[in-house]
Amino acid sequence: MPRVLLVCEPPGGGTAENVAHLALGMRGEGFEVELAGPRRSRAFAAVEAGGIAYHRLALRPGYRNWLDDALALSGIVRLLRSGRFDLVHCHSAKAGALGRLAARIAGVPAVYSPHCFSFIGDFSANRRRVATAVERALAPTTAAYLCVCEDERRIALEHGLAPPERLHVVFNGSEPCDPTSVPDATLSALRAGGPLVATVNALREQKRVDVFLDAIPRILERVPQARAAVVGEGPLKPQLYARAAALELDREERFAFVAFDAPMSTYLRALDVFVLPSAWEAMPIGVLEALACGVPQVVTRVGGTAEAITAETGVLVPPHDPEAIANAVVELLTDAPRRERMAAASRARHAERFSIERVVTETASVYRAVLR
Repeated sequence: MPRVLLVCEPPGGGTAENVAHLALGMRGEGFEVELAGPRRSRAFAAVEAGGIAYHRLALRPGYRNWLDDALALSGIVRLLRSGRFDLVHCHSAKAGALGRLAARIAGVPAVYSPHCFSFIGDFSANRRRVATAVERALAPTTAAYLCVCEDERRIALEHGLAPPERLHVVFNGSEPCDPTSVPDATLSALRAGGPLVATVNALREQKRVDVFLDAIPRILERVPQARAAVVGEGPLKPQLYARAAALELDREERFAFVAFDAPMSTYLRALDVFVLPSAWEAMPIGVLEALACGVPQVVTRVGGTAEAITAETGVLVPPHDPEAIANAVVELLTDAPRRERMAAASRARHAERFSIERVVTETASVYRAVLR
């Protein structure tokens, strides 16, 4: 049975969720899998519970921890050499860099899933140049790229990272919505007063939750019975609380901040409209989970979001545009029959295109192609 080492740096979020599903599903495809990841990660508890070896390494976000990066690199090399692995599959930029370097040293083929290339985003020109140079330098070490959407594959081609035959698209997926999960109590109480719109998101720069906050007063003014919420945790939490106070939302009974604790369905099942105001993305898991739970979406047209939702399931809006978000949300909140149609279409689209089983099967096909 071929042996695969999955390497993942993010301790949570969509990337970690994707890796966990791959780890748990690959035995059914005829692969023996082990996982190398950060020392602390709640996302991988299910992986360990499933009897899969989880190797904790000094994998940390950013590139300022040179000692930890060196320790992580040596740890991956040691695993590849001692574990008789036939393939390494690296997820995200940091793991992609260290994992591919380790694979080159150990003489093991590497598959790389960027989950949004590191040179994509609202960064300085210098950071984008450096990130692009790193990706180009590592490209020859990459046996196959596994892109999570067509847009990511297009970007790889435009930057000359690999020929078309080494660029594979396997759309992200998510679990079906759990019908037994109890909707969050805070959101349910808020929704009792009127239709509820919310973002359920990591509170970091990429997700631009501040843009959604700016849209909320406009929504509440035009739909007085509406309710709004921000669900999430992250480094920008203090700044977002301050932004909400500046908008006087801290005194607004129709608005709430809600802490996040998995599963996602707990929050989605309490919503009438889901908003994702990101400035950049590849294929965000949150949108797929909203599809699964039948929640109409208002999503910025970035990355592969337009490949996930359609006019039958949601509304695409430009990034950095609170007025566009407000207009789309108001349209949906004031049209219950349209929301019902979108809910049914969302569930059908998820079942057809974004199942976990498809992700595992298509990823296994890429592994087999590389090993041949």
